Amino acid sequence: MVGTHSHVHPNRGTMLPELEAWVRRTLEADRKRAHGWLHTDRVRANIRILAKAEGVDPFLAEASALLHDVGRTQPGPEQEHGARSASMAEPLLEQFSLDQNERNAILHAVRWHNSLRDDTALLCILRDADMLDGLGAMGIMRAFMSKSHLQAYNADRPFQQDSNRWPPDYASDQLLGQMEWYDGLNTDTARQMAEKRIAFMARFVSQARDEIEGCAE
Repeated sequence: MVGTHSHVHPNRGTMLPELEAWVRRTLEADRKRAHGWLHTDRVRANIRILAKAEGVDPFLAEASALLHDVGRTQPGPEQEHGARSASMAEPLLEQFSLDQNERNAILHAVRWHNSLRDDTALLCILRDADMLDGLGAMGIMRAFMSKSHLQAYNADRPFQQDSNRWPPDYASDQLLGQMEWYDGLNTDTARQMAEKRIAFMARFVSQARDEIEGCAE
């Protein structure tokens, strides 16, 4: 179990609703599909479970989850959206009575959540909460939403798990790539949560392949 220092501020109870309202307005105005408000809300649900299990400050965890993808509303490379999110979050967090260590912890987790860094417990569970939403039924839905501009699958080799998947040529490549996120999870709690989700995705892939190949016979 991993942990982080917790110091309760008297107005924490009002901070999260204010953060949520700002994040929701920001994301819904941009109308992102795979990385919009619904995704952020599910990441928040995941991180609540992870924070409790891993001994991480629940306020810092929830704030990080809410803010992690706001940078996607601004133009720039995909791999830099964490940095954009942190830049947008910093002036917002300065309005609240957080001490500098707490602000830095949130900004660090938001800044690096889409990297391989694992140097704080908060960052680890934010990365896990985010990756968990790419697994299971929601993961399947998001894979095809995020790659809706691509063909669904390669008709000659449908859902082949040995294909080169990055950058994806088909939406199915995105799905298969997401299934590998299990190996990148940081915590035992997240891995336990992911097991049923991965099993569901594997059944979906097998069923899809059977249906496609059956139609071709």
